Amino acid sequence: MSGRLVVRLIVTMLCLASQADAQTQEDRAIARDLIAKRGDAVVYVLGTTKLRVNQGGKDLPTADQRIQALVTVLDSSGLGVMSLTALDPSELMTAQLSRGRAAAAAINVTTEQSNLRYRMPDGREVPVRVVLRDKELDLAFLRPVEKLASPATAVDAAVVKPSPIDSVLVLQRMPELAGWQPTALFQSVQAVVEKPRTFYVLTGGIIGSPVFDLRGRFIGVVLRFKNEADAANAPPIVLPAADIREVAKQAN
Repeated sequence: MSGRLVVRLIVTMLCLASQADAQTQEDRAIARDLIAKRGDAVVYVLGTTKLRVNQGGKDLPTADQRIQALVTVLDSSGLGVMSLTALDPSELMTAQLSRGRAAAAAINVTTEQSNLRYRMPDGREVPVRVVLRDKELDLAFLRPVEKLASPATAVDAAVVKPSPIDSVLVLQRMPELAGWQPTALFQSVQAVVEKPRTFYVLTGGIIGSPVFDLRGRFIGVVLRFKNEADAANAPPIVLPAADIREVAKQAN
């Protein structure tokens, strides 16, 4: 397991511990119910990304990077949505590596994904393919290569718009070290941004996780703060479920 995933696991466990005394028995019951009903709608996509770096017109040695990222399943066919950056970090890496460099030493990073598959809650691995990319919204849509033997668990079709300071539930799945177990974290909406595009700023959440209100209604998916210069230190944002479903209509 990578160091990043270990840190993510530790942070998640600390958050769970800190929330134990902060929520009511009713709140915790709601969270457990959400995990039971929708926990299987959060899966990992696994695979490999081959990184190719060109610096000043010269190709550097290629490198392979493991893909292990959260996907939110949108419907029973297994159509899923995730952060495009988590699947294809080429744009982010090009920007980071090019920062402060002269034009003559311009860097360009390209990637190629292979062996993509869902790690299903029952342990099965299902081959998937990318059916749609939206760089503007940082979205990638995946679909099983073959029809699933049984319908996939998906997020609820109902959608809702939160207000600032609302408590929400971020549904996540722990990595292999913690047995791939689903969990839900209580977070708060820090702000609702309307322009140039509507999104919600959260107090926390792992990229790719679906977010729900305390009635179990789908709010949206946690994504990277695309326009933030220092994306690593930016707060999590949530793209509204309605926007995601609208883009998903183009996936085939």
